[in-house]
Amino acid sequence: MKYTVYHARVPVFGLSGGNTEFNEANFEKVAEVETLSLDSVFQITNHIDGAWQSNPEVRWFKGGQVRSTSIGDVVVDGDGQNHRCEFCGWGSF
Repeated sequence: MKYTVYHARVPVFGLSGGNTEFNEANFEKVAEVETLSLDSVFQITNHIDGAWQSNPEVRWFKGGQVRSTSIGDVVVDGDGQNHRCEFCGWGSF
């Protein structure tokens, strides 16, 4: 399944607050990832063994500085459902 990854323009990194609306003003499309699950998207878009944008499953859209997917970021699945990265797992957005 293809997932689209959006990073918060102002990341919260687990702090309180964050974006309340999923729109272009608050989020930037950074990648499309071809994989089997949301949890796999999270792993693939984190710097674990190297730069995540170099992973073969990733089509990267952002130039310049890159960061790992984190709390408050959004992933849209192939069915168009939005999923917000939470402290533990995924929530709806």
